Amino acid sequence: MRRKQPREAAPVIDRRQAALDARPHAAPPVRTERRDGKLYVTVKFRRPSWQRWLGADALCERTFGLDAHGQDVYQWCDGTRTVQDVVRRFAGKNRISLPEAELNVTRFLRTLLTKGLIVMEMEKPR
Repeated sequence: MRRKQPREAAPVIDRRQAALDARPHAAPPVRTERRDGKLYVTVKFRRPSWQRWLGADALCERTFGLDAHGQDVYQWCDGTRTVQDVVRRFAGKNRISLPEAELNVTRFLRTLLTKGLIVMEMEKPR
């Protein structure tokens, strides 16, 4: 019987740190409009196949309203700052602790990501 060769250990990736090192980019909007203290961002998205099968157009526009805090975070998503930089700026501007800011900003970025308002650029693990 042959003995199995020991496998090389996979590199340990700190997922939290990898997420904080990501660089959010605002997706190109169709249009933006300021009204009543809010920023309204309109983006195009592709409908799911089941909606297209029922006769809906393939592309659709969706508008999202961002309050003052949301506007700040969205405008800081320019591709030059990391998530950690955005968290620090948010904490400093709103005078809250870093852990509280990290929780709020990362949740909001996740929402922006699922709505198609931003995309994330992440480093490839080495």
